[in-house]
Amino acid sequence: MRMEPLSAVLRGMRLKGSIYAAWELRAPWGMDLPEGPFASFHLVERGRCVVRTSREVLHLEAGELVVLFDGQAHVLLSSREAPVVPLAQLVARHSPVEGVHHAGGAGESSRLVCGKFAAEGAQGLRMLRGLPRVVHLGRTKLASLPALRALLESLAHEAASSAPGAATAAARITEALFVQVLRALLLDTEETPPGWLAGLREPRLAEALHQLHMDPARPWSVAELAARAGMSRTRFALLFQKRIGHPPMTYLMNLRLDLVAQRLRDGDDSIGEIAHAAGFASQSGLNRAFHRHFGQTPSAFRRAASASVKASSP
Repeated sequence: MRMEPLSAVLRGMRLKGSIYAAWELRAPWGMDLPEGPFASFHLVERGRCVVRTSREVLHLEAGELVVLFDGQAHVLLSSREAPVVPLAQLVARHSPVEGVHHAGGAGESSRLVCGKFAAEGAQGLRMLRGLPRVVHLGRTKLASLPALRALLESLAHEAASSAPGAATAAARITEALFVQVLRALLLDTEETPPGWLAGLREPRLAEALHQLHMDPARPWSVAELAARAGMSRTRFALLFQKRIGHPPMTYLMNLRLDLVAQRLRDGDDSIGEIAHAAGFASQSGLNRAFHRHFGQTPSAFRRAASASVKASSP
């Protein structure tokens, strides 16, 4: 069975989903969440919530979901005037009871599930950052997405559960949730900012992305990719740049370098072997490209990655 384009693009993305808190909140309440190298999401299971970023204010009702793919700092509130407390302080002050943190005043109650999508390595983070900054899936939109609604219901259940394996189940659901959100975005008719997702929404570019991600070591040319997409070389290159934000060969180079970085972190193959497997003609060619991209040689990158793993080990 041929892997479809979205799965091909996500194939090398090491995603880890998790729930960091389920909240039972009574107005007035507010929490300040810092920026981080991940995407945050918030599900309003009951009640309502105001989401404030540096650029916009969103109002969420029960059953709605917001995802902040750019990892930006943001504030969750019962109303625009509610007092705000840093998330770390709220968590420290209010220990969970049967898996749920309780906080706030004596007003209207809301129930939230807060989690994140984290991706390993430069490739994963760049893919997260290549998605729309903020995605708000309201009730009208979710009404047409039964699979996504079912996942959200399961997520809310596991997030508040103290049953054996609940945390693992919630983590697996969040990973499936990530794919369902991407499906929803692919079906959306609104304009998408330049990035790989916008490329997947264009069938001719989706085929090219599928080919690049399935076989990045192949000596691709713009002409060959254009032929696979059924386009002239010039039209293909212009469309790729417009939709994805990079020329085709720059995208391919970034993909190869991310795969090299992943193998340097995870394996013990020689740098020459890794260079060949990633499609570089020589180790010296890899060294130059890697240094331009990451600011250090492959050897230095491997040493730093190894030291980081040792430092984080108990």
